[in-house]
Amino acid sequence: MPPFTSDALVLRSFKLGETSKVVVLLTRDHGKLRAVARGARGPRSRYQSSLETLSEVRVGLYGRQGADLLRVGECELLHSAFPMAGRSPDAAAALSYFAELLDAFAPEGQAEDAVYRLAAAVTRAGEEGGDCTPLARYLEAWLLRLHGLYPSLDDCARCGSRLPAGRLVYHSLAHGFVCDGCSPASGPILAEPVRLALRRLFREAPVAFAADPPAAATLQPLEPFHRALIERHLERELRSSRVFRELSREVHG
Repeated sequence: MPPFTSDALVLRSFKLGETSKVVVLLTRDHGKLRAVARGARGPRSRYQSSLETLSEVRVGLYGRQGADLLRVGECELLHSAFPMAGRSPDAAAALSYFAELLDAFAPEGQAEDAVYRLAAAVTRAGEEGGDCTPLARYLEAWLLRLHGLYPSLDDCARCGSRLPAGRLVYHSLAHGFVCDGCSPASGPILAEPVRLALRRLFREAPVAFAADPPAAATLQPLEPFHRALIERHLERELRSSRVFRELSREVHG
């Protein structure tokens, strides 16, 4: 059948035979797809560096839409993620974490334009030198929100009343933040500066958030909080999360 074409982000790839790869793509028009890139590991590969993690490509895909495995035809590199990967070990680890996070959240064959735009914007912010740790919190929060998993910063998850100003108190049984009248809650408690940082995060583009991020101490409580929400949804830990977390500690102390 004739190919269909879509812009796509490369989430991951793995070896197939002696010279080929299976590539997992987050396409803009068709969601997450898997395809064989024949000869991608050969010495004269026509794909060269276009199939690196989180590079953006315009790819022609052969096969029936909805098939488990398609075939990669033409592949034009639109934007390389290599500058970010080569910047530092923690940036390379962040790129792997971003890709695994997107892969875990993206449904097979279901287009999510907002998620695609988010992924592309976060990757480009990292390429422009943005701090990887704020970008990780940004991507986590927005993926959770876009999939209906981030608790409201304004309304009590139990009674629906307006949350008071100040800190946010999370209750795991209610799956959200609760007011004083619905306490005691299980925690964690996010201090007011963290709440203000979240408001910025949900209001600003990733490049602006990473260029002038909140203090590391302000963002730190969001890492375990987001990790708990993600692992509760996925029912597993992401392998790259721990590596990125350890490297980030080395960088930020």
